Amino acid sequence: MKKRVYSLIAALALVGGAAVAQDFKDDPRYGADPAAREQNVRILNFFGDAYKAKDYNTATNYLRQLIENAPKASENMYIRGIDIYKNKAAAAQTKEDRRLYVDSILWVYDKRIEAFGEHPQRGEAYLKGEKARLFMTMMPADRERLFRLFREALDEKHPFEPALAVMYFNSVIESFKLDDVTPEEVIDTYEQLSQRIAQNQSAEAADASKTLDDLFATSGAANCETVEKIYKPKYEADPENPQLIETILALLQRGKCSSEFYLTMLERYYKVNPKPEVAVQLASVFQEKKDFAKAMEYLRVGINNETDPVKKTNFLLQAATMSSASGSYREAAGFARQALELEPNNGVAYLLLGAAYGSGAGSACSAFDSQTAMWLAVDNLAKARQLLPSDDPQQEQIGRMIANYSANFPKTEETFMRGLNPGDPYTVSCGWISGRTTVRER
Repeated sequence: MKKRVYSLIAALALVGGAAVAQDFKDDPRYGADPAAREQNVRILNFFGDAYKAKDYNTATNYLRQLIENAPKASENMYIRGIDIYKNKAAAAQTKEDRRLYVDSILWVYDKRIEAFGEHPQRGEAYLKGEKARLFMTMMPADRERLFRLFREALDEKHPFEPALAVMYFNSVIESFKLDDVTPEEVIDTYEQLSQRIAQNQSAEAADASKTLDDLFATSGAANCETVEKIYKPKYEADPENPQLIETILALLQRGKCSSEFYLTMLERYYKVNPKPEVAVQLASVFQEKKDFAKAMEYLRVGINNETDPVKKTNFLLQAATMSSASGSYREAAGFARQALELEPNNGVAYLLLGAAYGSGAGSACSAFDSQTAMWLAVDNLAKARQLLPSDDPQQEQIGRMIANYSANFPKTEETFMRGLNPGDPYTVSCGWISGRTTVRER
């Protein structure tokens, strides 16, 4: 019964097709001459009917005739052809049959590119991207062909598609985890895709860049030893190449490396790009190595040459922290005060200033003066507690410091002997510690 119904549909299509063909006798898309066009329009109708009836074997025969004789007859016939072979692949009983059907899908895509590759929206770049996506869902284990399809889709002659780049790199990472791809291949792919993304200013590209960085950072291929093993010989062979130095440095920084090779790259980069932020990066490296003198040397360069007030404030706070860590409390207080000149409501600066006063009072002042310096220390810490968010982790530290410094306030008999009462205004002036405060006792 089904065969009889289908035969009737084909017969009606034959009659209707003749009428339709009459309308396309002058359209070169359907053939080289009127007779060929009429025949191909009939076959196009037969193909549509077979597709709707899910007679895929008959439909593929018609499809191949159309692609050979009238490749530009219809975009839709390629879309339907891909759908047919996808259904055949899904029903395949053997891996070999499935592979053959997937090959047929790729063939249909290639023929569509030949016929409609110049389409402004659905042209070669779009279709190559679709090829890669479909192959990834149907034959993900065939990494060699999958990567080739991705590379073809991401070729520089095509508009760049960030989402496709992420898919490709994710596949490379998965292969690396299965030991099918070397760390060198992962890094090379990452470099190439990062450079393409950097040339694209869209929001989608920015998201893709972050995803790419995250995948790379967690891949295991980007560890410091691997990067150094791959790139140190390249650097030694071409030590004056600024692009190579920048690439190596970026990889080492993403891996949070702190080796001598990283320091060498950073110093080399600074010679080419003597920017304040690079000087401060060098300062951080030397600080980690406990070479505070060298660290402060670079940090001062950064501070003195930075014009952005926000960045300069951060550099000053870093300098204050470093100075305190090395016991240079006078310097720490000076940096903190400079930071407050730029940002009067910076809670961290008040914290560092209070800590410098409290820790440095013993060496800067003597006897009663060192106790009064604790008033200034607590004043600044109280200001820091007020300005920093209530859930800031430093709040607990501030509380402990205030308690410790308050325990060193003068006793009642000491203030009484000097004619001072709690709440009286008082000016502290001993060495480098000075400021207006109020009298308090313990």
